Amino acid sequence: MKKVINTLLLTFFLAAPVLAIEKERDSKNGQIISTFEIKAVKVTKAGMICWTSVNENGSLTFSVEQFIYNKWVKVGEVSGIGTPNENSYAVPIALSCGENKFRIGQRNYDKTTRFSMPFSYVSNKESTFFVIKSRNQSLSFTTNTYYLIYNMYGLVVGQGYGNSLNISSYPKGKYFVVYDNKVARFEKKRVLFKNTPFSIVLP
Repeated sequence: MKKVINTLLLTFFLAAPVLAIEKERDSKNGQIISTFEIKAVKVTKAGMICWTSVNENGSLTFSVEQFIYNKWVKVGEVSGIGTPNENSYAVPIALSCGENKFRIGQRNYDKTTRFSMPFSYVSNKESTFFVIKSRNQSLSFTTNTYYLIYNMYGLVVGQGYGNSLNISSYPKGKYFVVYDNKVARFEKKRVLFKNTPFSIVLP
């Protein structure tokens, strides 16, 4: 009987480290891994991207990326429901005139991201234009838009989303602005006496 007990104790002590290792392995590899599949997706004229997904594995955050300035930019996100049945989501996005490209992704615990196949939507929204206002101190767009400002050396000096941009701190010179689906050039001129009611601009 004593031999049997000793054998059982030996088996337990030998198995305990293995169980601990397996538990540690499970807690490490048991993190949520993205397995979602996009079943349907559409973009509305009102500026919403809507999709349904299946086979989700836990509540991971969905991110929506838009192809802007020749790169993918995150424009929205929503928490995933995390169940394998069909789930529906909607995220507001900003549409540019013409073709818009999007993709949907989820980030894993190891910082890798799974993305859906990119898809396109052609918008017939009114085209956006800009003008220089406030005595050469601000750039104003006719609608909200993503924009990117380059100087003549190709360096990015401004970017964002909105319908206006303060350029009062920009040095005198020529710049390129990428916005909506266009590229344009403007010149920032030096202004004397910014608070004067008269616009005095040196050539």
